[in-house]
Amino acid sequence: MRKSLGLLFVALLLAPAAWAQQTGSIAGRVTSTDGAGLPGVVVEARSDVLPRPRATTTLDNGDFLLPQLPPGVYALSFRLEGLARVDRDVEVLLDQQTSVQVMLAETIEESIEVVSEGSLLSLASAEVKSEISEVVLDQVPVGQDYRDLQKLIPGVQYSENSVRGPSAGGSGQDNVYLFDGVSVNLPLFGNLSSEPSKHDVEQVSIVKGGSRAVDFHRAGGFTIDTVSKSGTNRFRGEASYQLQTAGMTEDREDPTLDFDEDRDWATVGVGGPVVQDNLYFYASYFRPTVDRDNVANVYGPVPDFESTRDELFGKLTWTPSSSVLLSGSYRDSEREDSHDSVGSTSAASTSVGNEATLEIGILEGSWIINDRNFVTLKATDFANENLGRPDRIVNVPVALDGSVSLDIANLDQIGHLLVPSPIAGNDAHNAFIAPIIGRYGYLENGMRIGGGDVGVHDLLNDQDFFRQSFQVGYDYLFGEAVSHELHVGYQWFSDEEQLARTSNGWGIISVPGGRTSFQGQPIFYQARLLAGAAGAIPIGDLSTEYESHNVEVNDTIRWNNWTFNVGVLLSQDTLYGQGLRETSATTSGFEPAPGNRYEMYKVDWDEMIQPRLGATWAYNGQDTLYGSYARYNPSASSLPRAAAWDRNFFLRTVDVFFDADGDFIGTSQVAGSSGKLFADDLDPRFVEEFLLGTARRFNARWTGRAYARYRYASSFWEDTNNNARLLFDPPAGVPQELYIPTNNLVGSGSYVIAELDGAFTKFWEATLEGERRAGDLFVRGSYTWSHYYGNFDQDNTTTDNDDNIFIGSSFIADSAGRQVWDNKYGDLRGDRRHLVKVYGYYRLPWNATTGAFAVYQSGEPWEAWDVEHYRGLLNQIGSTSTSSTGRFAESAGSRTSDDHYQIDLNYTQSFPFGERYNAQLVVDLFNLTDNQTGYNINPFVSSSTFGEPRSYYAPRRLRLGVRLEF
Repeated sequence: MRKSLGLLFVALLLAPAAWAQQTGSIAGRVTSTDGAGLPGVVVEARSDVLPRPRATTTLDNGDFLLPQLPPGVYALSFRLEGLARVDRDVEVLLDQQTSVQVMLAETIEESIEVVSEGSLLSLASAEVKSEISEVVLDQVPVGQDYRDLQKLIPGVQYSENSVRGPSAGGSGQDNVYLFDGVSVNLPLFGNLSSEPSKHDVEQVSIVKGGSRAVDFHRAGGFTIDTVSKSGTNRFRGEASYQLQTAGMTEDREDPTLDFDEDRDWATVGVGGPVVQDNLYFYASYFRPTVDRDNVANVYGPVPDFESTRDELFGKLTWTPSSSVLLSGSYRDSEREDSHDSVGSTSAASTSVGNEATLEIGILEGSWIINDRNFVTLKATDFANENLGRPDRIVNVPVALDGSVSLDIANLDQIGHLLVPSPIAGNDAHNAFIAPIIGRYGYLENGMRIGGGDVGVHDLLNDQDFFRQSFQVGYDYLFGEAVSHELHVGYQWFSDEEQLARTSNGWGIISVPGGRTSFQGQPIFYQARLLAGAAGAIPIGDLSTEYESHNVEVNDTIRWNNWTFNVGVLLSQDTLYGQGLRETSATTSGFEPAPGNRYEMYKVDWDEMIQPRLGATWAYNGQDTLYGSYARYNPSASSLPRAAAWDRNFFLRTVDVFFDADGDFIGTSQVAGSSGKLFADDLDPRFVEEFLLGTARRFNARWTGRAYARYRYASSFWEDTNNNARLLFDPPAGVPQELYIPTNNLVGSGSYVIAELDGAFTKFWEATLEGERRAGDLFVRGSYTWSHYYGNFDQDNTTTDNDDNIFIGSSFIADSAGRQVWDNKYGDLRGDRRHLVKVYGYYRLPWNATTGAFAVYQSGEPWEAWDVEHYRGLLNQIGSTSTSSTGRFAESAGSRTSDDHYQIDLNYTQSFPFGERYNAQLVVDLFNLTDNQTGYNINPFVSSSTFGEPRSYYAPRRLRLGVRLEF
């Protein structure tokens, strides 16, 4: 069960004075005039983000390390008796190590300078890292939400999806999103569906590849981390208000959307000292609102949509001594939506109301034991609770035993009706559905059209997610001619979901119109609902959990101009389900036990050994050549909720079949809603990565890097028919056998979790990046050529592909025509062969700045879907399925949507007044050329809109804001 946040604060009081922070570090060497390392030099770092200065002493070879420093600009001093003092200003970046080389002499003529490698040049590792500062976030047109930060990542596709993340050589669920080091991926899904904002972000760090065995990197895509703002010794704050009205937004290209939307964002943040040079505070409030009125779609007017969110954040930073840094923060967000989920072809009555809360608690810190020993700890608590309730609840009799017929005269009053569409050549079917379309279809050119949906929202959904984590790290420095920075870390985390659902009335009603049959009898109407809604089983909560232990060991070895990182990450994952009990009475070892928690599957330490090897050569002291090899085992965290056996009870989905008069024919459990056993000895999914690159500082203003990556991923797990290898025409080389022997199954479980034969993805990437920092000008640009292909595309598993679809709930490997050998090989949906990004800002002479973001990327691969392509195979196995969903009629990615380009602009005018005040006018213009490129192409061959876009990039829109800094 979920532990309370209070326990974390108790842990802070009981633990040693050592907690981990979102930090960077400064490392380097101090030498004498003859180049020899100088021991005993006192190195002190001061900054307004650090309540007390931190000091260390150089080792016998002159090396020093100042770890666990909050990001910011630091004043460094180097002192040794008998030699002249040297002062430097250096910039510390999140998750990065700034290198400083200093020479001490009896006299010195050196001025203070700011040392910053930027984000492209690192002497410490071969990781592909980038950083984004608060200044960039303020001056470049980014957006308001955390997910908007992704547009600035080099080599990562530009995406306007609201749920799934962008592809970065893996699926949109392969990315890891951290806020102050806490994962904000939705537990048991993996998407960025939780919604922290970006207004508190001080700095952003991105790791795309070449990960070391530090910070527990297991992402199959990129990892993005942020550090929040902190207080300082000076009281200061900021208040802002931004507005985007319907009149500031161009008309949408999507012909099915017609609404006026007003949005605004109010923000207040203040920080300062509680105790000078000892304890700082920071607090903020954020309130975004959305209002849509004059709303209309193909069915006409829709009730006004309203969304209001209130988010509070507080943070304390404390240094009880110069060697100890403690930090604690808490975020609380509450959002309420009304009249939501009305699609472009949905009647207004299908709307739903939503409530969501997000709470994130963090306790962290660091303890510098001495010049060679450092300890870090971190504890976090995450809760995201959601409630969705139809705006209209129907109270009609529902039963699965045939005692209740379907009220075919009032289909829109008893559930969510999917209005059928005619099928060319099927006259009998078309004649049957014509009256239904005539009554429930929408008007187009004066005619009633099928394909819409009417009635009520089909589901009541209470879905709560929790995550807790704890980690500890220890670092030790040793060696002289060859120095070592040895890191050892341990991490534990647990993801949990508590889910309760029931159908509204008859749930989702469709009209097969006699095209399908059940036990030889034609089906004309079909209702899909949760069995509990019909009283067939007691309604209960489905509770599932994913628990992970991770141990990492990494040695950073420095020898002359070489730096080697040699490490390994070991993981153990355990999946806990609900609904079975262990027993020796069955061959499977389980028996049904509704409500009982059980160990579903364990992936042990020896199965997830993830080596990390990297080498960096600073061939001239500052420019580098580097290479790395890394193996990642991304977590399969969604499987507990997908395969839990109580899906057979608490969440069992049933199809109910009716004849032409609405009389009961029979029922069938939907296979995907059943609990599933795991095949034996599954190899965990893995990603292997090879990286080569070079980075160079051309001069004091220009830095650049070039790198090439190759990633290969395999051992994909999915739910699939237990007999898929026997019935669905597999190619040579696939074992002709069941995944699990029949006598090992429990009950009627016909679907199992298996490692799909031959499933893989490959990703090739070549990227060029450049950065210019020159006083008032900052520009960062990148070009990426890449190719992402294979036969397992997790980004292409539903009709709109922007959903919380997870392992075990996609159509991949579901029945005939959907196996990985069924035209699934080709370019994957996330493939963008060419991608250019440029962004930056310039400070104008009249207290103003202008910023811009520009992107160009290749189109989105897609392919035709058609069930008739597999009709022969379906006939062989006795299936009369008419669904084309996921049944590729040609190789994956055979076609490509249009390329997309976009330019966003920012102008900020400052009006300083008084001694410490500054008022600002902020203007953002997104999509300057109003290029509303269509994507998410309709792949259904049988559809009248085959080949047409179903989604469009957002139109040109103007955003105005005012800001007061004090």
